[in-house]
Amino acid sequence: MALLLGLITAMALGVGDFIAGQVTKRVPTLIVVLYAQVFGALIMVPTAIISGHSLTFSAVIWGLLAGVSLGIGFMLYFRSLSLGKMGVVSSLTGILSAIIPVFTGLLIGERPGAGALFAVVLIVFAITFITKKEENGSKTAVKSNTAVLAQAALAGIMIGLFFVFLHIPGAGESMWTVSFAMTGSFLPVAAILLYKRADIYRVSKNAWGYILANGFLQTFATITYVLGVNIGLMSIVALAGALSPLFTVICARLIINERLNKTQIAGFVLALTGVTILVLST
Repeated sequence: MALLLGLITAMALGVGDFIAGQVTKRVPTLIVVLYAQVFGALIMVPTAIISGHSLTFSAVIWGLLAGVSLGIGFMLYFRSLSLGKMGVVSSLTGILSAIIPVFTGLLIGERPGAGALFAVVLIVFAITFITKKEENGSKTAVKSNTAVLAQAALAGIMIGLFFVFLHIPGAGESMWTVSFAMTGSFLPVAAILLYKRADIYRVSKNAWGYILANGFLQTFATITYVLGVNIGLMSIVALAGALSPLFTVICARLIINERLNKTQIAGFVLALTGVTILVLST
C-alpha cells in the first residue's frame, strides 16, 4: 500500500509538473508558484481540521521548513522547465529529489533489502532515460542547458529536503504538517514578489485553470506521500514518488504529441522493471 501511495504521488506530481511547464510559458513562474501554493494552503485548512489530527509545535516547525524548501525548489524547477529544456531539468531534479530521501532513510536506519536497493538503481537510470531528449547540437542549446543546470540541481536538493522534513512529525500530526507545508511553500515566493514590487494581478483568465489544477495536484501528492511514509519506508515511498517525470513525459506524448525516442522507451521499461521488483520485495 505504501508503494502504491508513492506511485500515486508520482502521478500527481508528474501531471502537475506538465501543467506548470505549460502555463509558465505564458505566466511568470513566481506568479504560478504563488497562486498554486496559496490554493493548496486553502485546501489543507479544512482538510486538517476534518482529519482530527493533532496541531503540534513539531507539525508547525517541520511543516514550515518543508514548505519553504518546496517553494524554493518549485521556483527553481518551474523556471528551468519554462526555458524549454524539460529533459535535462526533469532528469537532474528528479534524480536528486529521489536520492536525498533514499540516503536519508538509510542513514536513519531504514533497510529496504537487496531487491529494493537494486530497484533504486534501476529507477534512477529510468529517470535519466525517460527525460532524455535528442539535442539539436547547436551551441545555443548547449549554453542554455548549462545555464539551467545549477538551478535544476538546487531544485532537486530542495525538493528532496521537502520529502525528508515531512517525514519527521508523527502520523497523528500529518495533515497539519501538510497544511503548514503548503503555507510555507508560498512565503518565500511572496517575499520575492513583494521585494520586486511585481504586479501579481495580471493573470489571464485561461491561465487560472492550469494554476489551480497545479496547486490541487501538488497538495494531493503531498497528502499521499505523508500517508505513504506513515505506513512504509521513506526511502521506498520517496523513490516511487520520484518517478514523476514518467507521468510528465506521458502527458507530453498524449496532450502535445511529443514523440518518444528509443532512450525514453528504454527508460519506461527500466521503470516498470524497478517498480515490479519493489512490489515483489516489499
